[in-house]
Amino acid sequence: MKMEYDYYFTWTKQIISPKLKVKSTKGNYFILSGGEKVFDAISTNFQAILGHSNKKITKSIQTQLNQMPIASPKAIFDLKNESTKLLIKFLKLKEGKIFYTISGSESVENALKLARQISGKKYILARKKSYHGATLGALSATGDWRNEKHFSLSNYTIRIPEPEEDPSLEKTKKIIKNIGATKLACIILETITALNGVIVPQKKWWNGIQKLAKDNNILLIIDEVTTGFYRTGTNFAFHKYKLKPDIVCMAKGITAGYIPFGAVWTSKKIARYYDKNILSCGLTNYAHPLGLAAMNSVIKQLNNKNFKTSFKVLQDYFYNNLEKIKKLPNVKSIRSSGLLSAIELNNVKNINWQKAINYGLHLAVNNNLIILAPPFVVTKNDLKQMFLNLKKLILD
Repeated sequence: MKMEYDYYFTWTKQIISPKLKVKSTKGNYFILSGGEKVFDAISTNFQAILGHSNKKITKSIQTQLNQMPIASPKAIFDLKNESTKLLIKFLKLKEGKIFYTISGSESVENALKLARQISGKKYILARKKSYHGATLGALSATGDWRNEKHFSLSNYTIRIPEPEEDPSLEKTKKIIKNIGATKLACIILETITALNGVIVPQKKWWNGIQKLAKDNNILLIIDEVTTGFYRTGTNFAFHKYKLKPDIVCMAKGITAGYIPFGAVWTSKKIARYYDKNILSCGLTNYAHPLGLAAMNSVIKQLNNKNFKTSFKVLQDYFYNNLEKIKKLPNVKSIRSSGLLSAIELNNVKNINWQKAINYGLHLAVNNNLIILAPPFVVTKNDLKQMFLNLKKLILD
């Protein structure tokens, strides 16, 4: 049997892989080969936060392309200095340093390497309902189905209960005691889960996690790959909880998806360790100039007062429409933060990704969940049409 395509489709059996035949993109829409418009209700894979036609980002990339398209990982140049200072200020954390990557998986991978090297410990704590990346180290921290059938480092990952299962953290405390804090390098957690259900922990739970990490000398790694760069209505979701992590992992929205890019922030204490110890981490395209140019543009746009005002208006409109969706007979519950939402259904027999495409919606379907994460540059008319199509999809 002749292969239809000469490339793989991700996270699926190739023979039944769902496909999106795209001719072009415009604004917040995919234009399919037949001319149909499909609204990008999930920001592609959460990364297209500023849509598909952002002239400021493309101009920044083009300018850098003409000036200096490639740089050595050891190069020092103005854009690298300026953009890094801009990112650290955007993080609102005291001092520290940035290690640049090309993706979220690589950000988590390097964060785990750093934590293990600095602490001299092997074991990590992570949640079951989690996704941290596709590389072997990051996959070992991942708790969902994507971890299955891989020879990863999962034997060194200890699962802690979900926030709703252990609100007082008594079970988690017992796990730490049984394993021994002297064996635990770090805790890695998504601040707010995305594809696995938009789980928004209580502030009390997060305060407890931070105290456990500090009291037991365990590094706290916050995975902001999906929730970073204003997805939940603040620069980073950990700002909502006033957390002080040791390491922060970033990607996706960092360049709005225009260039593959990522970053890891480490505390001053970790940075000082590597003053006299070898940082055995590196990438060929480390701190790539085109990624830095895109990131620079993204952060400046997110810092704009007009952007923040318009985001608040869109968020309110988004929530108001979700309240209407909540009243539909097949909807069990809805969880949201910023422009991120999970619609939990009672019956998902007739709903899947391909059917949503037929209704003009590019979104995520995970078991009985519909995940929405529209771009930040949508209009009210875009959202109005999105919810009209979504209602038809759920009621069909």
